Amino acid sequence: MPIIDLHCDTIDRIYTEKSSLLTNEYHVDLDKLRTSDYAAQWFAIFIDTKTAKKTLMELAKEMYDYFMKELVQHGELIEFATNFEEYSRIRSKNKIAAFLSLEEGQIIDGNIENIKKLYDLGVRMMTLTWNYENDLAYPHSSHKGLTAFGKQVVEYLKAIPMLIDISHLSEASVKDIRSIYKRPIIASHCNSRAIYNHTRNLSDDMIRLVADSGGIMGINLYGLFLDGSEVSTINAICKHIEYIYQLGGEDILAFGTDFDGINCDLEVCNAGQMGKLIDALTKLYPQSFIDKLTYKNAERVIMENLS
Repeated sequence: MPIIDLHCDTIDRIYTEKSSLLTNEYHVDLDKLRTSDYAAQWFAIFIDTKTAKKTLMELAKEMYDYFMKELVQHGELIEFATNFEEYSRIRSKNKIAAFLSLEEGQIIDGNIENIKKLYDLGVRMMTLTWNYENDLAYPHSSHKGLTAFGKQVVEYLKAIPMLIDISHLSEASVKDIRSIYKRPIIASHCNSRAIYNHTRNLSDDMIRLVADSGGIMGINLYGLFLDGSEVSTINAICKHIEYIYQLGGEDILAFGTDFDGINCDLEVCNAGQMGKLIDALTKLYPQSFIDKLTYKNAERVIMENLS
């Protein structure tokens, strides 16, 4: 069955190591995506602002250019999408749709006009922070919320429109966003804090907020966020899925594997092995539930917000 994954860090890997999207030793490549019948993959432009050697926008553009070159080179298998119509056209040709997100709002360097530049390149979803405090907001380890500039950014994202991804944000920042951004809120790669108490996971209130907004929450496969382990297991993944389902309903669930951004042993070793997880889930839930989790909920958000 089709899969839409809301988050991977593969662009950073292939750009840094000048490797291929077609086949590589990472979690995600085109061969692996085809093996698991991916309908779409959201690829993040991620920059660690503390280690960047160039200006952030310059580096983001270089990563974008490298990724686009890979998409063109392998255009028989994958195409770039920015909206539901393009996604549908790509799927009708039995190709994978590649969506683009931005992970780390500091990349805009305090200039809202840079958001428009990124939007014009095709970026359609954005986190406000990574793990560091920045000009926009405070991360999950903090109790502080959006900055004044961050509130201006959220207003701008509401107007463009661009999807907001609350992954990595503080709870206060998420609540600030909800008061401004009257659109579905995305938590692209997050789990439940009630199941495992890590600040990167979402509290019950945050999960309800995402559900009430009509948004979706991508289940993260990182062992550290599942149960604090160095090993990511299917059993641990299923515990988070069940809890989030009971709290937020079946319309909130999606996948946000965090492939190529996580460093642990994985029972689902890469994108090509997602069938192992789906097989386990089919023993627990009806097909209608599985379809919503694997692609229909994400597809709905794309259709209703990126048309």
